[in-house]
Amino acid sequence: MSALQFGFKLTMGLGLVVSSVLATTAALAAPAPVFEPILDDITPTNFRLPADVPTDVVLYPSILPNGGLLFLSTEPDCEDIECTALMVATESEPPPLWPFIGANPFRTIDLVDGVRAHFWERQGMASWQWIQDDAFYVMTYNQSIFSEEAAIEMATSMATEPPFTR
Repeated sequence: MSALQFGFKLTMGLGLVVSSVLATTAALAAPAPVFEPILDDITPTNFRLPADVPTDVVLYPSILPNGGLLFLSTEPDCEDIECTALMVATESEPPPLWPFIGANPFRTIDLVDGVRAHFWERQGMASWQWIQDDAFYVMTYNQSIFSEEAAIEMATSMATEPPFTR
């Protein structure tokens, strides 16, 4: 085999590896499949969704009419706290005095460079909240359905991937 043939085969092989990696990366950028039934109802243009929702529990998506609050519930058409597995919200600006004065988060982590998420928990529900690109994001989850590690992975994918656009 000549050096030219070897170089061509190496380049082609690397090209396949690179395009395979790019295809995998592009697939991760999409919202998790569980959100597909409600994607057309999302109205904020800067909405971020997890790329993966790691659970074996069957979840049902729903969205509030204004499109800024999404639920994954353990029962169809249920938005009560008892059946909420995951709630994702976005607002165009953070609430006043955020992070809430007098309600210090239990801890803070860096999701990506320059994006710090604050953690709160109460009565079996936990929440990661952060500001990114001048918008306020909240991901609240049921601690009996998702581990903290899974929740951090979901929040990180939300902060890392570009916002969902139609």
